Amino acid sequence: MIDNFKTDLVLRVAQMPPDEILRAMGYQKPTSANLERLKSVVEDPEFGLNDAGFDFKFSSEDFLRTLCSVVGSDPALTERRISSLVQYIHEENAAFKPFIWVDTGFTRKGQPLFALAACEQQRYLSFSKGFWRRPLSKQLSLAQCRIREHFFETGGELGIWGEVEQYWFYYEKDAAYLLARNGELIGERCGTVRCQVIGKFQSSYPL
Repeated sequence: MIDNFKTDLVLRVAQMPPDEILRAMGYQKPTSANLERLKSVVEDPEFGLNDAGFDFKFSSEDFLRTLCSVVGSDPALTERRISSLVQYIHEENAAFKPFIWVDTGFTRKGQPLFALAACEQQRYLSFSKGFWRRPLSKQLSLAQCRIREHFFETGGELGIWGEVEQYWFYYEKDAAYLLARNGELIGERCGTVRCQVIGKFQSSYPL
């Protein structure tokens, strides 16, 4: 549905000069900023709805609604499509995003806090948007592939953090699978993750 919405809008917008579209939307003298917003909304997979954009005339949702009206989209269909998109984005923003935590058994031994903070993201492997919507069995299978790729690419060494010992795949906030360096499932853990606070630097990792 979203892909069809995208194709339909792109084709309709392409049939009118951008300045003409903007003037019909109420921008009497379209500026470069107005033109850029129009371009970004049409190119954005989420049509700017995931962006709190506002130019003192339209919110993100109203901009899209008005644009659709100007280019001749059916009003009722437009409302259904926008409602569907808004719901999708709301679910996406509210959902827990699974990730992999790379466990090296690290213990701080005088390493500078700024260096640890700068390298913190090395210990987290994220997934593509919408990954959380997949069945857990599929998530686990993809996480195992990701782990094998990561271990091969890094050679099992994670810079300042040391040698990779194992991986934790968090599929929920307080639930994770423990996986070996070859991606083999070797355990599971449920419960709150303990936090170690090092000065102002905080790092979360499994017990």
